[in-house]
Amino acid sequence: MWPITRGLMKRSRRTLVPAGIAIAIGSLFICATLLLGNVLDSTSTKNFTARFGGAGYSVSLNNPDDAMNVGNDGSLEHTLKNTGMDQVSQVQGVDDTRYSLEQYVHVVSANNTRSLTVFEVSAHHSIMPVELTQGAWPGKAGEAAIDEDAAKSLDVSTGDTLTIDSDFDYSNTESSKSSESSDPSAITITVTGITHDTDDQYSLSGGSLVVTPDDMLALYKQQNVGDDPAADQFTHSDLPASTIYYSVAKGADASKVRDDVSSKLTGAKVQSRSEAADERLREMNGGGINPITAAILAFGVLAMFVAALVIANTFRVLVTQRRRTLALLRTIGASKSQVHRSVLTEGTLLGLEYSAIGTALSCLVVWILDLANVKIAGSPVEFIPSASSILVPIVFATLITLLASTGAARAATMVSPMEALRPIDATEKRSVKAGRAVFSVLLLAAGIGLAAKAITQANHYAQSPSDLAAASSSAQVTPLICAILGAMLSFIGLALSSQVWVPWVLAGLGKLVSLIGGASGTVAAANIRKNPRRVAATSTALLIGVTLVATVATGASCATATVNKMLDSHYTVDASVTTTDQSDSALSTLKAVDGVKNATRIPMYAVQGLKNSDGLAQFYGTAYVVPDSAIGVEVADVFGTKTLKDGTIYVSNTYTNYLSSSTASLTDGQQIDLTFKAAPAENFYLGVYEGTAAWGSSSAAQEPEESEESPSQDGSETESSDSTDSDSASSETHDNSMNAADGLALDDYASLPSADKTLTVQLTDFAITSSAGVPMVMSQSTAKSLGLDSKASEIWLDLDTDQPASDLVDNLTKAADALPQAQLDGSFIMRTLFNRVINIAMFTLFALLSAALLIALVGVANTLSLSVIERQRESATLRAIGMTAGQLRASLAWEAVLISIGAGIVGIIVGAFYGWLGSITLFVGTDVVAAPNWSVYLGVLLLSLVAALLASIAPARRAIKVPPVEALTEAD
Repeated sequence: MWPITRGLMKRSRRTLVPAGIAIAIGSLFICATLLLGNVLDSTSTKNFTARFGGAGYSVSLNNPDDAMNVGNDGSLEHTLKNTGMDQVSQVQGVDDTRYSLEQYVHVVSANNTRSLTVFEVSAHHSIMPVELTQGAWPGKAGEAAIDEDAAKSLDVSTGDTLTIDSDFDYSNTESSKSSESSDPSAITITVTGITHDTDDQYSLSGGSLVVTPDDMLALYKQQNVGDDPAADQFTHSDLPASTIYYSVAKGADASKVRDDVSSKLTGAKVQSRSEAADERLREMNGGGINPITAAILAFGVLAMFVAALVIANTFRVLVTQRRRTLALLRTIGASKSQVHRSVLTEGTLLGLEYSAIGTALSCLVVWILDLANVKIAGSPVEFIPSASSILVPIVFATLITLLASTGAARAATMVSPMEALRPIDATEKRSVKAGRAVFSVLLLAAGIGLAAKAITQANHYAQSPSDLAAASSSAQVTPLICAILGAMLSFIGLALSSQVWVPWVLAGLGKLVSLIGGASGTVAAANIRKNPRRVAATSTALLIGVTLVATVATGASCATATVNKMLDSHYTVDASVTTTDQSDSALSTLKAVDGVKNATRIPMYAVQGLKNSDGLAQFYGTAYVVPDSAIGVEVADVFGTKTLKDGTIYVSNTYTNYLSSSTASLTDGQQIDLTFKAAPAENFYLGVYEGTAAWGSSSAAQEPEESEESPSQDGSETESSDSTDSDSASSETHDNSMNAADGLALDDYASLPSADKTLTVQLTDFAITSSAGVPMVMSQSTAKSLGLDSKASEIWLDLDTDQPASDLVDNLTKAADALPQAQLDGSFIMRTLFNRVINIAMFTLFALLSAALLIALVGVANTLSLSVIERQRESATLRAIGMTAGQLRASLAWEAVLISIGAGIVGIIVGAFYGWLGSITLFVGTDVVAAPNWSVYLGVLLLSLVAALLASIAPARRAIKVPPVEALTEAD
């Protein structure tokens, strides 16, 4: 049978091409994914061992979590001394060692401040994780080498001095811009070298600073030992056991050196660089494949599943075309098993051939990208082939092709030789089996029921967050599990019943096409009805791709809208700048910054809420005067109105716990007594933060209540003090926090202009990161009624968040640095980050789904091609009775449009529902915003329409190519 099988395959090569293309696309995708996995593993290995630098081995605790365990005497249980790590450098054959303890410190230069990661220099400077590009490594206490980016930010070079403080006071904004530190424990160092972080290990933590072991010990003591009397006896060997890296001297036996090192250790282990990387990979991958690779492979499997539908359609039609040939083979002695094996052999060869082509193309593309030094997501593309990346796509695609051809192979053996010799009827007579129909209905019903349960539970938790908090972890994820199972079962039910509902949907669209397309449309609609099984299979393939795209688009759209709503409640203002410069020039400077769409000055008052008869707690905060024109522009529209009400104070509901006490809670519509102060710009925040001491002696101060407790500003419980304690607190705070250079003394706040006002509370989602105390908002009319002249204000900015966040940060930082005593705060980084993550995830999923969608569109072209082959005689008859070549082309185009638009509309409806269902169950307990992504829906329909029209070109050319007389002859 082999020569016959090869001959049949050669004769039908053109018919098999679309199926082959589907196989090639699927195997290309899988091969590219596995090659990507190799790159990820290689990159991960480099990242995991980047801390090694030039070292070949590491010495670390068997259980890293034990590093900071404290014994009964208060000392560390695992130190360099008691683990033996401090003896590694003394082992014969060890060339260089480096202790890996890292600390985050604040570094201050004459012009700027920056947080850096500090670690020790190695003994002989040969195994450092960063590269020295200028100057020298630190050789004695008081010297350091700094990362080049950090050096630029701090505006320092070799020879300049810096102050390192591991316990920096961030509230002292004046000292933060000076290298002179008031903290006697701070360390002053001289920059001896500039380094380059080749592997970007420290970029996310601000950069690196390399110091000597003596300075590392001093910084650790500064942060962790403090004024302990035993601090003088604390040595480098008493540092917590972390990791020691070492390199082996040239000529030394690495194995013997490793054994000698191990013999000195207690509770520690020695690993080579490769062993450490393998262990981390196993931890990350769970002993299997990289999770990212596995996730992407799922889409490759999906693409091959869609390809299987295309392949099955192709072989089903091929068997129908070959009925006479197969019957003759049976007549001359071929058995059923031989015919069966012939079809399966053809499927196997087709899978092998085109999967090899797809795999080769994938390798070629990745190799070219590697040669071109292309980077994806900041990482270079490398061509790292492996046996699995070559064999898996070929074997898997071949197996899928073989399985897809089994139905056609079985059909080839089901007719007798005499029956098969009858004239071929291209119209399908087969009806849907009752069992299949009942099973699909049951699946649909189960899926819809589970989805309804998920929606009910999600809505309940959204309306009653307390019930969600009280529920068990399994109960909290129940809606999501029900949603996933419901979507899976309902979609399988849809796919199994496609032979019922697809012709019904297309028949409805066909009536419209008949009216629009005339004779061509009528013929197209009739051809759709003639072959419901093949059309249903093609529509199902396209339905899978469109449904997934619509699901992802809807889910991402709902997530974006929901996250933006949540961000509005936590970060209501894109960015704010506080400065002592209250002039219009400061506002103009910020408005001119690239990326700033608008800016407005917002007056503010220090505000105190007295403990009133309702039992509310005393609190301190900032009241912002927001003009109506800023709502929806510089500040998010979270007030429920574009016009703020007079006599109303809008209080952030995020802070209601600070205002409520054990006996009373702040509620909407409540009347509350407030005292407002017009504090000067240069001391405004100090006045708010030190409100208890500053206002304790004012005429508006609360009456002392010695026995009651009220929440302090940090939420802890503090007892109310009497006037004597208050005065004492005021004096002490003044002594510790103020000096002559600060201008206004703390006690002088009591003499500032003030106004008492009773206002109506309205809780709102307003929040701002720069607020001192509880943030509040009031209208300009309400502020005017206070009779106070605001001495301080913030500038709120409306930013173009489409710009790169890094550019916005740089531009705003430079502008703020040019203003006196300026402080920049902003939520735009967080908002941009969330939106970027969602967009990247959405576009990544679109890219992954594109393979399945492309194969589905190939399936449309395949269906049309097979239809043309089957209907050569019918097409010739139509041409003979007067249908023009253009009308015949149009009929095929309408047929393609019917299939693609029908599947597209159903896919969008189903996908939009799945996307919304996933959103409300994934964000369970949250009021999810329903946000259909109409642009994506329209784009998918247009893409399907254009692709369908393009897919009809080749079949149409083939249909009109054969003259009517020749086409009327029997074609096999």
